[in-house]
Amino acid sequence: MLAIGTASAAGVNGRRAALVIGNSTYQNLVQLPNAVNDADRIREVLERANFEVTLGKDLDKKGLEESILGFLRTLNDGDVALFYYSGHAVQVAGNNYMIPVDASLATSYDLEVEAYNMSNLLEYMRETSSLQIAILDACRANPFANNSYYVGQKKVAVEGKKGLATVAPETGTLIVYSTAPDQVALDGSGDLSPFTGTFAEFALKPNVEVRKLLSDIRSEVIRRTDGKQTPWDASSLTSSFFFVTRQNLLIIEDLREVRVPPGIEQVALRISPPITSGDTPLGLSFTKLPDKGSLWLDDKKLDLDSKIAADDVERVMFKPSAADMTADEVRYTVTTEGGRSASGIVKVVVDPKATAEKPVKPTLAIQRGEEEKPKPAPKPIQVAMASDIGTGFVPMPEEVVRSVSVPSGWLRLESRDPETQVAVGEDVVSEGDLIKVEDIAKLRIRPSLRVVSDAEAAEPRVATGAQPGTETKPAAAPPPAPKAMPAPVRTVVLTPAVKTQAPAPITIKVAVSVNECDTLAAEPLDVQAVSDGKLPNDIDVPKALAACKAAVGQYPDVARFKYQYARALYANGQFDAALGELNAASDAGHVRASYLLGRLYQLGSGVKRDLAKAVSLYEAAAKRGDPYSQYALGRALIDGRGVGADIDRGLALLAGAAESGHTYAMNQLGWEYHIGERVQKDDARALRFFTESAGRQDIYGMVNLGILYRDGAGVQQDTAKAAELFEKARANGHPYAGRLLGRMAVKNNAADPATLARWYRESAERGDAWGALFAAELLQDNPALKADDGEVIRLLALGASQNVPDASDEAKAALGKMGSRDIGMQVQAALARMGQDVGDMDGVLGARSREAANAVLGGAAPREPRQLLIDLLRKEWLASRPRLDML
Repeated sequence: MLAIGTASAAGVNGRRAALVIGNSTYQNLVQLPNAVNDADRIREVLERANFEVTLGKDLDKKGLEESILGFLRTLNDGDVALFYYSGHAVQVAGNNYMIPVDASLATSYDLEVEAYNMSNLLEYMRETSSLQIAILDACRANPFANNSYYVGQKKVAVEGKKGLATVAPETGTLIVYSTAPDQVALDGSGDLSPFTGTFAEFALKPNVEVRKLLSDIRSEVIRRTDGKQTPWDASSLTSSFFFVTRQNLLIIEDLREVRVPPGIEQVALRISPPITSGDTPLGLSFTKLPDKGSLWLDDKKLDLDSKIAADDVERVMFKPSAADMTADEVRYTVTTEGGRSASGIVKVVVDPKATAEKPVKPTLAIQRGEEEKPKPAPKPIQVAMASDIGTGFVPMPEEVVRSVSVPSGWLRLESRDPETQVAVGEDVVSEGDLIKVEDIAKLRIRPSLRVVSDAEAAEPRVATGAQPGTETKPAAAPPPAPKAMPAPVRTVVLTPAVKTQAPAPITIKVAVSVNECDTLAAEPLDVQAVSDGKLPNDIDVPKALAACKAAVGQYPDVARFKYQYARALYANGQFDAALGELNAASDAGHVRASYLLGRLYQLGSGVKRDLAKAVSLYEAAAKRGDPYSQYALGRALIDGRGVGADIDRGLALLAGAAESGHTYAMNQLGWEYHIGERVQKDDARALRFFTESAGRQDIYGMVNLGILYRDGAGVQQDTAKAAELFEKARANGHPYAGRLLGRMAVKNNAADPATLARWYRESAERGDAWGALFAAELLQDNPALKADDGEVIRLLALGASQNVPDASDEAKAALGKMGSRDIGMQVQAALARMGQDVGDMDGVLGARSREAANAVLGGAAPREPRQLLIDLLRKEWLASRPRLDML
């Protein structure tokens, strides 16, 4: 066999992922009827071009954040990342912002809360892909309802701005604008905008490099709009890219020998029909006719000018004209529609040992009763597989590869669900591509990360393996009966490349599910998770431990399972084991694991405190778009903790986290503008951030907003509203909301000591140093409220252990005034609670107590009793599995 051509056009190979957004139905701005239609059409085009597409239509701000997060999750092993946006967008301070449908842009404070900076999205794409494409059909009329907006510490005038700003692309990036810089694109009078309609028509042309493609699109848009719109692009690509790369394979039988007995009247040459990738029509002509005979197709004699369909070549007959012929030769050429050609030779050799074929019946004169019985048509082959999403390309089961009888030669990828990508070995293949039958064992299938629908979840999941009644030969026992399990099914169909009257397809059905470890232990806003996630105190620890341990064993190369297993171990108090899994996950590239490791180093929880190491871990994760890491790094830069202070960069990182929906970042930004120590004080701006955070049910946002209402800062004073917000936050676990309620009650002379004690104790247990200090002071003044004689000492030691400026210092100073024997008794009581046998509780810290303390703390314990008590209560508090993410 002769195969001419290349497997794919030169350029970037591998996975492709795209985010497509269309916003039409704006609530406060001019509506754009075509934007959603544009997005639907682009999705269809990109899916045909082998992209895994995340589609968002008419997105509000939260929906925009969720769609971007879902898209970033698909990039964890992607080679090409594409972003398409149709809707309102604006340029401010040299950056372009997507505008969700619920935005109003009514005040100067709205842009940083209501919009999303496209440059940030491009940065995240760059960290997780080798080639990035942004297509922006968003240069509509100016949607501004205000003439200036805050960006960072500057207030930027936007009056007179229109269109989008040109952004210089980084290396490996292509940015496409539907019109020239600072110009307004047309929405169009049809169902699609002029740019998107043209792009959709041109993008699927095979083997056209993207820069040539854009040049053709530009010319066509200019023609269609009578010169009113000129698409623009800025490129720093370092490699070629093709939306559609056709294999361009042409496979023919380059040499065939037909041996016939002497005196044969005619013989079928039985030339194998040529095969080509895609569905390109093929033509065939003969370039050399036999010297001692003629060629016939049915009852038509062929000559050098005859052109026949390539599929008819197997019916061509050779009729010798000389009885003494010993050998002859025929040559032919197969030509594709695009002009590619290949040539073959058929040699006819007279051989006395050859067996004569049965007489060939004339096509139009078949006598009744002489028909040969037709061979039974080959049976379709059904293959069932199962896959957890986010675990990469799933190979064909070995037992299926061994047992399935497949036709020889070549197979064609006939169809695939848009939610599925197919690879042979390391190469992604597209519909129409050819696959060697012997490569069936290399076939890999990857379902997308797209969330399954309710309708799909109702479909039955079937057991892995080939199905009964098909042309498969199970090795020992028949496959088990299908089990009814809620899982969607993705389908891939392969067909024989040679056309037959009854082709026998190979249909591969992949039952898709979400691994239990993902549903039980994923974390919210994790850019590498595949599900929404659980907060630490919401984890079902026993189930998560079992599921994630199994997932790590089954998928040792999937880093997120290591991280999620670490979360379950941490929640179970197995800190050393959790730290090991965290390090493994971080080393394997899981960004949230790097964040949590940084948090542990920052707090000194389970590891030696190291602020510089924490910052280095935050840096690596923040580049990937992890909002938790951006928030932590932003705070470190603003505070100068473990790194030199850089307020502007710190604010920019907080803004990036906030626009991704991270409410802690909103709170920190609001607090900076409320306090006004490092930025210009602006309570109205703080109010905007806190209101957005509280509206997302963030308990810190509720508390911060309550503080503004309590103090009348940026808003009319309303203590009842403040108390309502504080109580709601306290009931949902806020560490110091109870303490704030207590202090406000004291100030308003509405304090009930028992209620105050309850609020302060609760705050202390949640890690609030001030709450512990105030509780101790209250109990000293109200001895009847003490749970026991040692409670005040324990509260002071717990407050001192939190290392909070001022509060911990005051608690430690107050602890210093307590009697040594009383301190010693609390040390012994703490050791006993931790399972140590210290003998009599006499307050005397002898050798027995010292050895117990060394065992609990894992080394030489402090000799000074107060510091020893502080360290013991710190360890005991951490062992209670507090919500460290809430401190």
